[in-house]
Amino acid sequence: MSDTIDTSACEPTDDLFGDLDSGARAALERQTSYGSYPAGYIFFSPEEYTEHLLFVKSGRVRLYKLSPEGRSLTLFVLSAHSVFAEAALLGDRAHDCFAEALTECSVGAIPSDEVRQIMAQHPEVAMRMMDIIARRLRSLERKLADIAFKSVPQRLAAILLDLADCGNGIDQSAPPAVIRYTHQQLAEMLGSYRETVTKAVGEFREAGLIRIAGDMIYLLEVPRLRALADAT
Repeated sequence: MSDTIDTSACEPTDDLFGDLDSGARAALERQTSYGSYPAGYIFFSPEEYTEHLLFVKSGRVRLYKLSPEGRSLTLFVLSAHSVFAEAALLGDRAHDCFAEALTECSVGAIPSDEVRQIMAQHPEVAMRMMDIIARRLRSLERKLADIAFKSVPQRLAAILLDLADCGNGIDQSAPPAVIRYTHQQLAEMLGSYRETVTKAVGEFREAGLIRIAGDMIYLLEVPRLRALADAT
């Protein structure tokens, strides 16, 4: 089915270097290289090593794992300012997931030695990195619990709400809206099958919870979606 919808387990943006003063940020910028990448570009795969910490300047990047049978499970969808490839900071440690450009995006790369030096000189950066890692671990724990204990409609409602909440400057006077992905992409975010997700999307539309128009999906009944997502 070619019908697409919007959603994603969107990770809150993390500006790792947001606390640096202007001089330190300017010095960091001189060490940073940027590249533009098309949707589908693979930044790294499991067991690969990289020597740079990466961050999203614009667009979105997906971190995911593949099962031996080829099924994909999305761990995070990262938006502007979010860092990834942090394994590069740990010396000879390889990455344990795939990183893919989910949309056309611009990504910055900072040499890992430079990042380690900044952390030594600015402990607040190291503390922020620890906070980012801790929040991602909590997010993964919540995702695993949801897959184990919640239905696909509950998880779909939660993901739609999460993605809307991390939009850029949502107009609170209008229904929250998010960008569209395919049902297959959504199934990978939910840890489910495309057919099951397609059925849940249809039920949401029939119930008046969402409306799909153009490249957007609108959340028409946020309180009802929240109640569904929070149900036990």
